[in-house]
Amino acid sequence: MASAKDHPRYPEEEYSRRYREIRKRMRERGIDLLVMYGDSGSHGGNQANVKYVTNYQDPVCSFVVFPLEGEPALYMSNRLYLPYAKQMSVLPVTEAVDYDPGKKVEMRIRALNMEKGTIGFVGYRGILRTSIPFGVVDHWRNAFPGATFVEATEVLHAVRSVKSKEELKWFRRGAALTDMAFEALDKKARAGMTDYEMAAVLSNGYMPHGGGQQLIFIGSTSMARPHLIFPNQFPTHRKTRKGDIVLTELSADYHMHSGQAHRPISVGVKPTAIYEKLFEVGAEAYARILKAVKPGANHDDVRRAGAIIAEEGFTTFDATFHGWGLLIEDPRVDIEASMIKRPQNEIVFREGMLMVIQPNVVTPDGKRGLQVGNLVEVTKTGARSLQKFPMKFMRI
Repeated sequence: MASAKDHPRYPEEEYSRRYREIRKRMRERGIDLLVMYGDSGSHGGNQANVKYVTNYQDPVCSFVVFPLEGEPALYMSNRLYLPYAKQMSVLPVTEAVDYDPGKKVEMRIRALNMEKGTIGFVGYRGILRTSIPFGVVDHWRNAFPGATFVEATEVLHAVRSVKSKEELKWFRRGAALTDMAFEALDKKARAGMTDYEMAAVLSNGYMPHGGGQQLIFIGSTSMARPHLIFPNQFPTHRKTRKGDIVLTELSADYHMHSGQAHRPISVGVKPTAIYEKLFEVGAEAYARILKAVKPGANHDDVRRAGAIIAEEGFTTFDATFHGWGLLIEDPRVDIEASMIKRPQNEIVFREGMLMVIQPNVVTPDGKRGLQVGNLVEVTKTGARSLQKFPMKFMRI
């Protein structure tokens, strides 16, 4: 029989705290019941809300019925996976949808006498904001003509934005596992390796220690004739060569609680002068933003701290700064010189928030770029990095 050591879970008190916070916000909005949805996209991060409430992550998709009063219930994708789901889930009611999620959830809502209640839909809010698929929503609208349906994804986003002490312990483990990935690259990566071979090196650095693969963004390019300013989202068969730079964005996780770090790597030679300058500016921007992030500070403080990138004559490609949790969170903050115009968010930082500082410094012509960064925690006195691997231009 599986034990808690086989499938770690938080103490009951932690789940009770989460449920109290969710229900507090439900009462404030007059919501009687939440239906949460998560799928396997975004490297599994789209299941953040389901994982947060149930401790379960599905290979396909899953639904949670969460009433203001009464027991929550998990409905997962495939009966084949149900034995595993029952081991993982903290909810006594954990069942398969039996190929008809709309009907399965309908039956639970009827059992709770919520046919005429206010029902909140909880999708997910990561890089994209997505609600529940149309087919099941249409089923419920037809099944419950007397119900009121509202969008309620923000309820879970608000609760998850500040991490508890218990959560931070798990995220620190994810950060430590992510450090192991870079330590493995530092020791074992060699010129001539493909992206796949380097991915194997770094994943073997943490998987024996209980780490999962959240993100392996890695890609190499010539420093003299570059074709990348951001790492590949999936490994390629290109072999690294002397004079290359390897770009990275890595996140190993501890049961979906991951770190994140970015380091450039030169192959066989010192970085060229322009790449060395890009690194210096990125590291300085990172240090200034880290100093600016503290309780009571806001998004404008981040922009002012990161302004050195434009002052040095460079631009950015990836977001300079974003929130972090069981998936990428708001806010997103860019400097004015960013090549991509993204929706920006306002935020006032609070103790217990997690953020990723990740300047992706790029030459004005868009041909050369690299990224540095770390996952950081907002503490009472300021921000501190959860990543311990040195902020350096690595070399293999």
